[in-house]
Amino acid sequence: MAETAAAGTEGHSTAGHSWLGEILLRVLGAALQIAATWAVVHALTPEDAGVYFRGFVLALGLSTLLRGKYELYMAHHIIGRRAATTGVPDGALLFRLARRLLLRATLLCAVLLVVTADLDIQAPQLQTILQTYLPFVLSLPLVSLSSLLGEALRAANRTLGVVVAAYAVNLSMLLAVVVAPQDASLELYSWAFFLGSLVSAAVAALLAWRVFPSTADERLFQPVSRELLQAVDEREWIGLARGALLWGPLCILAIRAPAVHMAQYAVAARTALIVDFFLPALNLTGCRETLSAARPLQATRQALLRQLAGALGYSSAFVVPLLILAPATLALYGPPYHSEFTVYAVLLGVQWVNGVGRPAIRSTVVAWDARAIGVAVGSGAVAAVLTCAAGVHSFGPLAAAAGSLLGTLIVNVRAIQIALLNPRTGC
Repeated sequence: MAETAAAGTEGHSTAGHSWLGEILLRVLGAALQIAATWAVVHALTPEDAGVYFRGFVLALGLSTLLRGKYELYMAHHIIGRRAATTGVPDGALLFRLARRLLLRATLLCAVLLVVTADLDIQAPQLQTILQTYLPFVLSLPLVSLSSLLGEALRAANRTLGVVVAAYAVNLSMLLAVVVAPQDASLELYSWAFFLGSLVSAAVAALLAWRVFPSTADERLFQPVSRELLQAVDEREWIGLARGALLWGPLCILAIRAPAVHMAQYAVAARTALIVDFFLPALNLTGCRETLSAARPLQATRQALLRQLAGALGYSSAFVVPLLILAPATLALYGPPYHSEFTVYAVLLGVQWVNGVGRPAIRSTVVAWDARAIGVAVGSGAVAAVLTCAAGVHSFGPLAAAAGSLLGTLIVNVRAIQIALLNPRTGC
């Protein structure tokens, strides 16, 4: 199975660096993630923190819907080493798709700003809320760009870049808490998010430029075939389903649950996300040969089973200690966040499932059976949304977490089945 960037960029993207240095950078990223979350929930009341984190859902959720088809095609292009087949280098294609994404995000941002301005006039009582969410709306193109570039880096197994790009947002949140007066409005924290998104997008662009080098002529003038662009557009519905899978439960929670429930979920989710800072790297430590340019695009069934077994071992070895330490971890945040052990445990389960299924997901992306993938992602999204919608009034954050876990299980189990049944994954 392919685990590298496309031909022509693999040598650069697999350049060696200090493993100890990488671990320290990941530890720093996890520390910043927890520190920023702790600082915000101690600086704001639970209700205000819930309103603030709803802004995250607005920016990140919309950006996922906008960029879905571009991420899916870039992953296929990079993991499947399709640069030699299409004649378009990874860097040039990424630049073209990023430009299209920025146009879509900017247009949506403009529409939302018009709606916001109209509401500001028609409903003055919403002025404070609109001012709070204005920076999140403005950050939509920035978040979309940094996320697209981050997923491209992840596809090329340069997962450290995703962690480093996240530094900016967390540092901006910490800075806002430090400089804000005690009676500061939520607007200040929202603008801090915008500033962090701006820096994060710049860092992600720099890292992507280094990992996927291309000339100015390739980026600006090399033609992209109509067939390639059609292949990108054909992934639109799968991309939307993926966005609903990732953010559908959170959107339901943000709309239909009290703000304090949003804050409780956000604390548990941001803390559980540190698993994603480490697991992709740990899954590679035992199989560094997967970074070799000579690695075949499709592994044998035995090789895939070994990779799945390794992913299971590393995921369990990392998640189980975090689960044991969960009470002490949540106690850092204090009430009302320390009581969300079940929500945190379920979200750790989401990260565990994603870690175990990663080799199968990558193998499925290489083979790319649109119908099978569409059914898997679509059924996962429907299950996640319906589970959350059915239980959000009674269970609040737990319903959103359970919906995410169920959807993630469906997608990853189906991906494993597809990968193992793929004729090219034969003995």
